[in-house]
Amino acid sequence: MKNVSVTSPSRKNKGGTLTRTAISLFGLAVSTLAQNPPVPQVAAEQGFTIPANVQTPIVLHTQPDAACDLHAVGVTDAAHTLRFSANGDGYIKVHVMAKQESQEDAQVQLDCAAAGKVTTYPIRLRAASSPTDSMPAPQTVMPTPKGSKVLPALTAEEAQQLSDDDLLTRGYPTRPDPTASPDLYARWLDHISQPMTVLPSHSVSRSDIFHGLRKVEESTSTSDNWSGYELRSANRSYMAVTSNWNVPELVAYEPGYVTHSSLWVGIDGDPTDGGPQDLVQAGTEQDSADINVIGTNADGSPSVFLLLFTNYSTWTELLPNQAMQDAGLDPNPGDQMNVEAWISDGPGTGFNENGTYASFRISDWTQLQEVLVYTQLSGTYVYGSEVEWIAERPLVNGSLAELSDYSYALMTGAAYIRTDGSLGYPGTAGLGEQITMFNEGINGPDNNELSVGWPIGTGQILFDWYNFH
Repeated sequence: MKNVSVTSPSRKNKGGTLTRTAISLFGLAVSTLAQNPPVPQVAAEQGFTIPANVQTPIVLHTQPDAACDLHAVGVTDAAHTLRFSANGDGYIKVHVMAKQESQEDAQVQLDCAAAGKVTTYPIRLRAASSPTDSMPAPQTVMPTPKGSKVLPALTAEEAQQLSDDDLLTRGYPTRPDPTASPDLYARWLDHISQPMTVLPSHSVSRSDIFHGLRKVEESTSTSDNWSGYELRSANRSYMAVTSNWNVPELVAYEPGYVTHSSLWVGIDGDPTDGGPQDLVQAGTEQDSADINVIGTNADGSPSVFLLLFTNYSTWTELLPNQAMQDAGLDPNPGDQMNVEAWISDGPGTGFNENGTYASFRISDWTQLQEVLVYTQLSGTYVYGSEVEWIAERPLVNGSLAELSDYSYALMTGAAYIRTDGSLGYPGTAGLGEQITMFNEGINGPDNNELSVGWPIGTGQILFDWYNFH
C-alpha cells in the first residue's frame, strides 16, 4: 500500500471568472427524447408560487418510471435540460430557486417518456411571498411509495440479544463488534434505534449519466474525473465500504450550462498500474441548471426571470455490467445520508468477499427512509484491492460534465471492512492516496483544479470545490 503525503497540487483559479459566454436558454429547439419521438400528449398546466432566494422542492406526479427532461418552453437540446427519474408511482421531486421576485410568471415544462408514451407537463412559476388560490404553494413531500414497510426501532437490549441471523432476516444492517469497533457499533445502534421506512427496491436505469473508472492524468495523484481518497492493497483485501455525509446544497451556477456532481463510496475502479476494471459504487447525485425565462413587464420593458433548478438523487452502479441505476430515494439538500456497499450472497446475508452480489444500503437519516439494492455480479470478478471515497464529475451523454458548485462536503464515519473481518478507517497513519481533479483542457483550454478531498482525521474527508471546468 502506498504511503502518500496529503499535500495538494497548487490551486488554480479558485472561483475564477468564467470565460464562456452565457447562453440564453430561450429559443433552442432540438429534441432529446429520440430522433423520431412519438407525438406527446399535453397535460393540464400546473401553477405554483415559490419564495425568492429559497430552494423549494416541488413534487409532481408524472408517469411511473418516466425519464423527464425539464427545460424552458421551446428549449429541448440535451445541453440545456435537466433530467429527473420518476419512481414506480410516477412521482418526481424538483428543487427550484428564483433569484428575485418578478412581475411575470415563468413558464417551463417537463417532457416525460415511459413505455413508448410521451407526456408534456406545462409548469408556471411565480416568485412571491404569498401564494394564491390559482398559484398555490407546491407539494414538497414525496408520498411514501407503494410497497414500503416500516422497520421497527430496536431497544439497546434487543440489539444485543438478537442473533446476527435474526437481524439480517428482519432487514437490519449487520451488527459490528462492539468491542473491536465501538465507534461503528455506536453508529449502528443509533441507526437501528429509530424506525426506518424501507422503500421497495426499484432501480431505474439512467442512460444519460455514467460514473466511470478513474481517468488518470500525468501523475497518479491527479485525475480527470475523480477527487477524494483511496486505499490500495492486494487482491481480496476489502469487501465493504461506508461513509456518512450531508447532501451539499447547490446555490451557485454556471450560466448557460447544466452541471453535475456525485459523492460516493466504492470498491475497486482504479486501473492505474494495471488495477482492476470492476467498480462497485453507490452515492448521491447533485445536478443543476439555470433557466432564463424572457418576458415583458407590465410597463412593456423586457424582463428576465432567472431560475436555478437542481436535482438531488441517489444511485447505485456496478461496472462493467450495469451502469447507473436511480435508487429511488429523493433527499433534500442538507439531509444526512449513510451509504454502504459490500459483497454478499444476496438479500438477508452478511459480508462475503466470494459472494455473487454487489449489495447496497442507502439511508436518509433525516427523512428516516432507506433502500436496499442487490445486484447480481453475473460473472464480474470483484478484486477487492481498492476502496475509495470520491467526489466525481460524471460522464453525461458521453462527455465529462461541468462540475456542480457544491462548495464543500464533509464525509464522516468513513470506514472499510477487510476480508478478515477487521475494520479500518481512511486517514489512519497517513496511509492512502489523495486524488485531485483537474480539467486538463477537456472543457476548455485551461487546466484548472476542480476538486480535492482532504483527510482531516480518522474517518473524515473534506472535499473542496474550486471550478466548474
